[in-house]
Order: sequence, then structure tokens, then C-alpha cells
Amino acid sequence: MRKRPSRMWITRLPLLILAIYALPAVIPAQQPAQQPAPRPPDQEIIARIDAAVQQRSDNLAGYTVQESYSIYRNGEDSPSAEETVQTTYTHAAGKEFTPISHAGSSMLRSAIIAKVLAGEKEMSLTANRPGVLVTSANYDMHPQSGAVDLNGHKCIVVDLTPRRKSQHLFVGKEWVDAADFTVIRLAGVPSESPSFFAGETIVTRDYEKVDGFPMATHAEARSHSFLLGDTLMKIDYTGYKIDRVPAPTAASPSSR
Repeated sequence: MRKRPSRMWITRLPLLILAIYALPAVIPAQQPAQQPAPRPPDQEIIARIDAAVQQRSDNLAGYTVQESYSIYRNGEDSPSAEETVQTTYTHAAGKEFTPISHAGSSMLRSAIIAKVLAGEKEMSLTANRPGVLVTSANYDMHPQSGAVDLNGHKCIVVDLTPRRKSQHLFVGKEWVDAADFTVIRLAGVPSESPSFFAGETIVTRDYEKVDGFPMATHAEARSHSFLLGDTLMKIDYTGYKIDRVPAPTAASPSSR
């Protein structure tokens, strides 16, 4: 004899049916994958790099930072010379350096670090600054296809060829943030060899945002010469204090 379903099962059946029909309501719908923003054309990339450089120049009134220079010879673990300076930059006057400490070879400090500081001061002067900016006015720029990850940023790599020879302009590459086209890294060789390095010098400089501005955080220069052998100079930048250009204020009724 066929066993009848229990009354308890029958009374629970509507609840089970309701639960089955309720399942789709509690399963989250699969969201479509977010597509990355389309890459701008090369000319737009170059124009936006120029605009980012101009925005920094227009809005950065000045800053102070501590710069620590270390020179290593022939793969040694300890630096042969060190110097730390306090750098003060103002848009009107350029850079000034105040020595804080030094150690090691006075010859290397004089032959290399002092000349690097002199070159930085020269480049920062109001009359010279436009001619050393990484813009299309000073460089022939060719963005590479695709994007790469660097220091936590999605970057576009741009090949740089200077429009004239100068120890302050280099043949190399620039990594710019694909979101706002500010610089993340520069790397290359000076188009004209600096006098303090007899051999070819390979330079890299990394940047991070400080108070909204891309600022150098670490740099390296590698060279080989008969006089100095293999030489590595490292520069670390710490303790930035940024001075912004004041935002314009609305004119009062009496001054209109």
C-alpha cells in the first residue's frame, strides 16, 4: 500500500515553493565588467602632458625640501662622498641651497655634487626654466602603444628626443600617469655630456604627488670614466613643504 505524505510535509510545501521562487531575488546580478577608458590619440596625449607641466608651473609658488646626495665608486656598499642640503625654491628667484652636512671625499663633492647643484640652480632661473621643461616645445615626443604599471600607477611611456643639444635635456623616456598625464619617471642620457662625468651618464628620476604636485623623490646617475671608474650618484628628496600660488579672489563691488 502506497504511503501517503505526512500532513507536516504537505503543510510545509507552500513554504518551500515560496523559498524556491525567492532564490533569484537574493542572488546578486552579475555586473558587467567595467571597460577602461579609451586611450587618447597621440597628439592629445602630448597636449595633455604640456598642460600638466604648465599647470604645475602656474600653481607652484615655491617649496623647501631636504636633498641627500651619496656617491658610490666601483660597486662599493658604502658611499665615498655624501652631502645633504636644504633646498629652497621660489618661482621668482629659482633655487638656493643651504648646506646641512657632508662626509667623505671632498674631491668628489667638489667635482660632482657641487656641479650638480650649480646646474640645478642654473636650470631653475626664471629665464632658463622654460627651455628645460619636458614639453613638446623642447622635445619631439612619441607615445608608445599600450600602458604599463609603475610605482602603483598605470602609465603611458613616451619616447623623448630633445630638439637641441644640452646637458639639461636628455634622450630617453618619460612615464606619465594615464589618468592625469603628470610625470612618474624620467630616464635617459644627457644629449650633451655633463662636464663632471667623462663617460656616458644614465639618469633616472622618480616622482610622486606631494600636495597635488609631482615632485622628485629619488634620482640616480650612473657613469663610467677612466678617471673615476664606475660611479653611482643617488639623490633622495624628503620633507617637502609646498607653497601654492594663492587662488584669485572675487573683486569686491567697490573695486569693479
